[in-house]
Amino acid sequence: MFEDSDRYFMSENMKIVVESIEDKLNEPFFFEYKEVAIAAVSICIEAIKRFEASGLRGSSELFRDNQAEEAINAHFCKVSEKILSDDVLQVLDALRYSFMSYASNGLHQLYTRQENECWHPKIFLTEILEPNDIDSLPPVITLYRGCDIGELENNSFGQAWSTSLESARKFAYTNYLGQDWFNENSRVVLEARYRKEYVLFSDQSVEYEVVVDPGKLEGVRKHS
Repeated sequence: MFEDSDRYFMSENMKIVVESIEDKLNEPFFFEYKEVAIAAVSICIEAIKRFEASGLRGSSELFRDNQAEEAINAHFCKVSEKILSDDVLQVLDALRYSFMSYASNGLHQLYTRQENECWHPKIFLTEILEPNDIDSLPPVITLYRGCDIGELENNSFGQAWSTSLESARKFAYTNYLGQDWFNENSRVVLEARYRKEYVLFSDQSVEYEVVVDPGKLEGVRKHS
């Protein structure tokens, strides 16, 4: 679907699971606009590459979009003008937001500012994301995650966990209330142990998030 160079950039630089985008664009409701979205992604990547090659990253004025952000936003505004489907517009806006976040402040902003209430390209970290506060964590951490019971049943866990039981409970039962997919009866809080040496990112403020390699989680169970 995507050119090899675009697929590589999304996968290696942005840590996007490219299949998460392809699966969405292949859904029947998006068929008419599939090529539009593919072309938009390519244009976004080229704008980011040009900006990064210019050496201007970090020199933009505070609160002002850089050249890549401006180009990305302008293109998506243009292609969205004649689209009447709210579902299609939601997908295009999620792509716009993702690429503008990366253009603004790289992988850190793309990961930390992702929106999970509705569809969003899936990001899977494979290396340590900086800045972080990993040094503040103990050698072995007790982590919690609010999610669907299916993660435990299928042994397929997300990367974002928390050192705060209260925060995990909010993700399980409160944060997504009102979403069409939310089913309170299938929501749970999971508990696991994890070694600090394998942590990929930590931000011990607000949500007390710790990003893990799911394959290195120990003793995952329902919190009692």
